[in-house]
Amino acid sequence: MKIIHRSLGVLLLASLTLLGGVSSCRKDDPTTKTERTLRVLSSDHNFTAAGGTGTITLAEGGFTAKSEASWITLGSTDGATRTGLIILTRGSETQQVAISQLGAYSYVSDLKSAYTIERKGGTIELTLVGDIRPSEVKIEGLPEWASFKIEDKKLLITVESTNVFQREASLTLKLSDLYTKRFRLIQSYGPLGYNAMLGDYTLTYIAAYQGEKKTADVKLIADQAKKGFILQGLAADIPVAFEEKTNTLTIKPQELTKPQGVTASLILASYAGWFPGPNGKATGDLTWAADYTYSATWDAVSIEHPAFPFAPSEAGKTRGHHGLHFFLFEGGSYKSAYSGATGIHTILEFSLTKK
Repeated sequence: MKIIHRSLGVLLLASLTLLGGVSSCRKDDPTTKTERTLRVLSSDHNFTAAGGTGTITLAEGGFTAKSEASWITLGSTDGATRTGLIILTRGSETQQVAISQLGAYSYVSDLKSAYTIERKGGTIELTLVGDIRPSEVKIEGLPEWASFKIEDKKLLITVESTNVFQREASLTLKLSDLYTKRFRLIQSYGPLGYNAMLGDYTLTYIAAYQGEKKTADVKLIADQAKKGFILQGLAADIPVAFEEKTNTLTIKPQELTKPQGVTASLILASYAGWFPGPNGKATGDLTWAADYTYSATWDAVSIEHPAFPFAPSEAGKTRGHHGLHFFLFEGGSYKSAYSGATGIHTILEFSLTKK
């Protein structure tokens, strides 16, 4: 063992030297009743396979040190975990300091706590470091829709495609007795896609507070820019915005194109529908301000028949609104409800479900 410095009770081992120890309390020798002063105050005694440098600090100087294990001065190891001793002596007093070194092992570089795969499936590639023994690599909790293999220091986890909204698994990766890590595997269906949204729908709604539930056949067709839709089948066609990333439809109150032969303005308004308001009183409040929108995000129950339950914006909720109403506006005042060809001028508590 190479002693670099020894003074004031400090033993420093360096140059790839591994040091460590355990603390020892101040004791009296039971046979002589004299006080023992050779005490270890602090030490570094646990090291990885790469080796390192450590320090043992004693209460006083005047000691000698001897290594009982030659590898303590050598540094790194390619073998298993090992433990050796350093013997500290001063006169008739001795102290033993145990040194432990973790053996060489394999691990995954930058393993994350969770990995997300899109619905079409794919492969997660993990970089393995160290001496890899494929027979020792195990993944506990692996679902039937995933598999793994080892290729050139790579752990490849392959996930199949899915037709469900989301599935996940909690996995435990074991590369050896020395390396065990847990992580999650998540597969999400993701966006339905613009084209998948086009087609025939069933509109479910009520026309008045405490009214019976009704249904109507409606359709979502592409708008001119093919970024949003036009909802057909009500008193008039309604523009519908679409956020593909979140599968969200949004309808905004607004002035619509005037029907042929109609001079009054056609308004699509957010409507309280004579529900009891925040103060407990029923109201027929109407507004077509831009922030009184109605949005619906796919409920993720069915991919084949996606459903979209609409809810008012925070502004609409605060004002006690529950749906939409078509009406004619002329001379600065409400003229009449507008039913169009279908007769559907009011939809409250409404949702869309694809056929």
